[in-house]
Amino acid sequence: MPDVFHIPWIVIYWLDFIAVAQFFISYYRKCYRQGYRIDFWHAQVFLSVVLPNMLMLPFAKSELNIISVGNDMPGIIEVLPTVFLISLLGYVAILAGGGLWRLQAGLGIRKTAINLLDVVPKCSRLLMSSRSVLVFQSLVCVILQVSILGYYFSHNGFGFSLREYTFENPSLRPIALLISNYSIIIASHSLARYIDTKERILLMCTLMQTLGLVFFGSRGSLLSIYFTVLLCYFMKRRTSISLLRIAGIGLVLIIIAFYLGVVRSGDYAVDNFWVGLIVVVLYGNNFSDLRDFAWVYSKWDNVLWHGKTYLAAVLSFVPRFASTFRDNWALGVATSSTAGLDPQVHPGLRPGIFGEGFFNFGILGVVVMGLMFGIILRRVDLDVKLALTSSPRPMRMAFASTIMLGIALTLVITSGFSSLYILAGVYAFSWLCLTVERIFRPESFGSKTGRMASSRPVAE
Repeated sequence: MPDVFHIPWIVIYWLDFIAVAQFFISYYRKCYRQGYRIDFWHAQVFLSVVLPNMLMLPFAKSELNIISVGNDMPGIIEVLPTVFLISLLGYVAILAGGGLWRLQAGLGIRKTAINLLDVVPKCSRLLMSSRSVLVFQSLVCVILQVSILGYYFSHNGFGFSLREYTFENPSLRPIALLISNYSIIIASHSLARYIDTKERILLMCTLMQTLGLVFFGSRGSLLSIYFTVLLCYFMKRRTSISLLRIAGIGLVLIIIAFYLGVVRSGDYAVDNFWVGLIVVVLYGNNFSDLRDFAWVYSKWDNVLWHGKTYLAAVLSFVPRFASTFRDNWALGVATSSTAGLDPQVHPGLRPGIFGEGFFNFGILGVVVMGLMFGIILRRVDLDVKLALTSSPRPMRMAFASTIMLGIALTLVITSGFSSLYILAGVYAFSWLCLTVERIFRPESFGSKTGRMASSRPVAE
């Protein structure tokens, strides 16, 4: 058992209350009073930190978690105060990172950071500059989806859980992951361009890829296509959309996501779904970051991993079945095996955005990851606001900036690191397609693409 802080629970609850109050005061002053009903900074901080760590603290302590963790619950409760304090430190680091972005660093550091951070948005703007390239790659995605689903159905029968099937057949897992990530990237870029141009073929491409991903068994994949674009849309509407409507849309998305989870398990009964919804939300594995962090911490041997999960992530272009190192140190494997679970059947626990940094580098890892995430999140938030108010192509410009946030999330939780290689591959393939288009259709490409690539908002 690692060392724990023996702090009275009443103190922990007061710290929790102060952190939550600080967040909502910040939201009122820096978002609501500024004319926005929601913005990227507060939405991401809420979903990544406040909801799974602060608001879920009382539920993480409940004995009802035994439905997910079994007999390990006493050990989890013992270390929960320590894990909460670690997460609270990470939250403070994120706030500090957001403040650092506004500083004038001098020595060209800020200008250099702006140039580096704009490389990825520039590539996304180029991808969205051509409808034909998006349609072509959407068709490639659909063909790949049909191919792997045809194989899945022929060997396992009709079902909605390709993900579980790939755990039983690990050689198929990298292929399914590539197709899934490729589809998410192209579908989300198609949707962002559709919002600006209303080109119906792009909406059809998005919906076709969404339909295919339903059978992959990952609700997060489906939500990731629409969440960022929807958030940008809410910000663009500003005060013309109410908080009640935003909350209603969010609730509908959550219900759909959880029902897909029920369908994935083979239970299509709506009444059974409603019976278990509250229990699954509060004590299941969907908002369990704090509890899962404590679960791994309670079984941890107090020996730092010294970057092994990050190195395994960098090597994620090598399939797990072909690499002993990755089969031992991929984040999902490391968290599962530490908690005493079988990594061959369990995809891994969710220690949140601070857990991996802590287990690898201790408190230093928590602070560094928090600062990095806060800096990038603040830059994205400012870029999106500027794009939606001053850009001739607001949704495409805003969405392109948000890609950096996805990369930041991948760096703090490396279980999806391979998606960065796929993103780079999509950019390279798109550049090749755009080059071919420029050769054969110069009149439809021309200066329009150049303007799309060069005109970007700069968040100061």
